[in-house]
Amino acid sequence: MQLPQTRSNIRSVFTFTNILADMYTNAQKPRQVYGPRGVTQSKIVQMRLMPAERFLFTKLKEKLGMSESSLSREIYHVGLPTFLAIHGLTEWANAIQKAFSA
Repeated sequence: MQLPQTRSNIRSVFTFTNILADMYTNAQKPRQVYGPRGVTQSKIVQMRLMPAERFLFTKLKEKLGMSESSLSREIYHVGLPTFLAIHGLTEWANAIQKAFSA
């Protein structure tokens, strides 16, 4: 038995095929990436880069196969001791970290 071609039947078939086209299979689901344990996600730290700096950052990220956040954290950890030393804040930062760990 075939349904009569009414507007509502056509609409429901069209909607159903759209839903099927948008469904994921397990192989198509994007892999969830987790950050290091203890990293807070409640506050994002933003940084503005000049176009040449952004281009270099993007190329470096691609070359190393790292995410933007992972590369940013690594650059931060490498550069922070130098920054603190230039401003004479190394001992202060050590005291802050010790207080945080206590």
